Amino acid sequence: TASTTSSKHKDTLDKDIASKSDQHHHHSRASSAAAAAATAAAAAMDTSTGTATNDLLLASSTTTTTTAAKGSGAGAGGEAATGASPINAAVATTAAVGGSAGMSALDPSVVASILKTPRDERLRNFLHVFLGCSLDPLEPGGGVDGGGIEPSKVSRFTGLLSKLMSCVNQLEQFPVKVHDLPATAGAGSRGGATSAIKFLNTHQLKCNLQRDPSCTRLREWRGGTVKVDPLALVQAIERYLVNRGYARLRDHHHHHHHDDNTDDDNTDDDIDDTMQSISSSQGSGQHKLEFLIGEHVLPYNMTVYQAIRHYSQEHSPNDDNDGELPVSQSSIWLHTHTIYYRPVLEEPPVKSSRKGKVGGSKSSPKKKATDTLITDVALIGGSSTILDSLLSSSLPPSVTVKDPCLEVLSLVKVMAVLNRYYQTLYPPAPTKLPVTMMDFQNVKLTAKANRQLQDPLVIMTGNLPPWLPQIAYACPFLFPFETRQLLFYAVSFDRDRAIQRLQETNPELAHGDSSERVTPRLDRKKKTVSREDILKQAETVINELVPSKAMLEIQYNGEVGSGLGPTLEFYAIVSREMKKAELELWRGQSVAVEEETVEGSAKTVKYVKAATGLYPMPVAKNIKSAAMNKIKQKFKFLGKFMAKAVMDSRMVDLCLHDCMLKWLLGEERCLGLADVLALDPQFGGTLRQLHGLVLQKRRLQDQARAQGYSTVQLQSSISGIMLDGCSVEDLSLNFTLPGYPNIDLKKGGADITVTINNLDQYLQLVVEWLLRDGVRRQMDSFKEGFDTVFPMTQLLVFYPEELEQVFCGSAVAAHWEIKVLTDSCKPDHGYTHDSKAVKYLMQILSEYSSQEQRNFLQFTTGSPRLPVGGFRSLSPALTIVRKTFEANENPDNFLPSVMTCVNYLKLPDYTTLQIMRDKLGFAICEGQHSFHLS
Repeated sequence: TASTTSSKHKDTLDKDIASKSDQHHHHSRASSAAAAAATAAAAAMDTSTGTATNDLLLASSTTTTTTAAKGSGAGAGGEAATGASPINAAVATTAAVGGSAGMSALDPSVVASILKTPRDERLRNFLHVFLGCSLDPLEPGGGVDGGGIEPSKVSRFTGLLSKLMSCVNQLEQFPVKVHDLPATAGAGSRGGATSAIKFLNTHQLKCNLQRDPSCTRLREWRGGTVKVDPLALVQAIERYLVNRGYARLRDHHHHHHHDDNTDDDNTDDDIDDTMQSISSSQGSGQHKLEFLIGEHVLPYNMTVYQAIRHYSQEHSPNDDNDGELPVSQSSIWLHTHTIYYRPVLEEPPVKSSRKGKVGGSKSSPKKKATDTLITDVALIGGSSTILDSLLSSSLPPSVTVKDPCLEVLSLVKVMAVLNRYYQTLYPPAPTKLPVTMMDFQNVKLTAKANRQLQDPLVIMTGNLPPWLPQIAYACPFLFPFETRQLLFYAVSFDRDRAIQRLQETNPELAHGDSSERVTPRLDRKKKTVSREDILKQAETVINELVPSKAMLEIQYNGEVGSGLGPTLEFYAIVSREMKKAELELWRGQSVAVEEETVEGSAKTVKYVKAATGLYPMPVAKNIKSAAMNKIKQKFKFLGKFMAKAVMDSRMVDLCLHDCMLKWLLGEERCLGLADVLALDPQFGGTLRQLHGLVLQKRRLQDQARAQGYSTVQLQSSISGIMLDGCSVEDLSLNFTLPGYPNIDLKKGGADITVTINNLDQYLQLVVEWLLRDGVRRQMDSFKEGFDTVFPMTQLLVFYPEELEQVFCGSAVAAHWEIKVLTDSCKPDHGYTHDSKAVKYLMQILSEYSSQEQRNFLQFTTGSPRLPVGGFRSLSPALTIVRKTFEANENPDNFLPSVMTCVNYLKLPDYTTLQIMRDKLGFAICEGQHSFHLS
């Protein structure tokens, strides 16, 4: 394995790697195979030049450079063979070196060459051989057009990725937690799980609450042993004690004999009932008591069952091995467990430092953006800061678990990063991912993750194995979106929301005997609002609910209907209100719309229409503070509003542009001219034309240096650069942001003319102001509001393009297929799938336009959008029932009606298809904005 093999063809490389990977079954040999397969990829990892192991992996001599280039099949016109660097494209040869032993065989002169080669050049070498990208740093998009890279050019990349995935599968030893009791006869595949749930729902833990010895200012618990629901959260015990006055700190001079022992006479049953009744409490912001088992402080969102399993000395450690005994055989049910309570220490410095941190986040990114202005935008093919931050020789520090496959996973992550961000090494151009994200998914790890995330007992007890969130957040590409979304709800919010989400994906969990049922105990807060001036009321409602964590339910003034339907409509209406042009929040075209008021009169309202998605309107530095504060307040509310919608599994009707979604994931650093093209194709196209002039200038400068032109000759050549026969000066541009003449790109910008000599700076500043500096204060306010509901960092398990599904659900399909509709809908109470009316409905829905689809969904569910997964994921399923009438009444004279809370469509049995089309069309257009009993 230490020998270097000539790699003239891809097959030779594949066979060499396969012989090392597929034939070795021991971990040590599999690790060597991983190193052999990943040698080339590893060269792209290390950002430092002092680490020989990773920096030397792209090593070769001039001779093997030519050989590798010929065998790469990249079709790059022999660039690698004629390049100036001695290591231009030697990746394929080096990939055959077997592990670290092969590194020691490298020639010292080759080592020296590698260390002198800039990392970005090494990355382009790798991309050239494995993806067919250009070696020229001035080639827009790396020579890859918007249609993507030809499949033949990515075969090396996918081949290497496949070998690495095989190594991961051989090496990984991530445990799967199993809690199932033996399944009862006829219980089915989930019998064991439901038996365990029944056991936990019918048994209680015996706990002894004691005041911590270090504290004398709290009342001492004298109520004896407390029986606690094992699935109650630790914060439920806090609420129990707080409600009974045990969180009040006494004066130091207070005498012990003044303890109020009014609780002493409570029976175990009384305490048990109280504990169960509050076990669903979500906590209200600030905690007053903290709890300990031994020396361990317990997390508030941990179940009591899990806390005792982890920390109680009475619980035998042998019970907690990976195999895990069934819950009924655990010793924790036999012992009385002591839980200490003490006051939470108030720490004002923590608050101020947290506040300072928020403040710092507003200023430090701005400084960074200024310092890295030229390279950040990647206008001239310079280094990309996003690659600087993401390319690493190891997984992030957040991964604390140990496993033999971690080293290989770090290499897979390098490949995933290069696949997503390779274009930042070149001037901007429209590009697509060379390899789909699906190719990076690991089937074996996904199966393990799904086993854990779909086990109700794992979710109910909060017993996810640590490796799952750590690996998923460090390497989200390993798992499909649906798996990561389940994980997101399992780790981001309280247990009951996770159970509810699990129940939506597995409806059978809600059925069966009550003792075997998975039942979320969510606190709900009903709020009544008026349809007039709803945005102002929404701000009040959301601000009130943020600390309580309760589920929001909406009812409208003068309407008896409440529940899911009105609540979903509330999120849709507020979303529409946030798009009003008068708020001056978004860039885009203002469009006038005729609307009907609550009183029935007509009015004209202007909304912002952004064809590519909403993005904040840039604001000048010198904007009046009152106007800026108004904008910031709206964005702060929007952050809270959208976070609350995600927490409650509701959908907002706001199509945000990917550029804004990148901000939410901290990827604003990588925004550049290519993003302007996506945000505004017409304006971005103009900037791209101007950028072409900058590239011409750069090439002339490179040519002048190579051929020894004089300064006069160079300047003469540069002066001849034209755009459609016009010089840059003839375009009459100045240093203000196009479309926003009040925003100077630099001090006195309105008086500075753009020339060929400062055009590159002009383009950099335009991109900077449009995508970053001009929107930074708005986005900081959005993040600040969002973080008050739950940490925005929890979204890092997703990619920017996936966040629209997280916030908005499924995008409306261009066409609803009859088969999908039939499979997803449930006829009942007078109808079957063979009923004439049901078949009519399926045909009508399949012919609906996009706007008609939105109207139908708004009418039947309360929201104009479907959840992720479309109709199949609608919970409960759309149920079509026959609307009943008196014997002498004609169904053709009646309109359909709905029960939005359960997605019921009450459909008359119309005599013809056209009558149903007319009646349904009238209902979905006119039968909105009001909820009554039906």
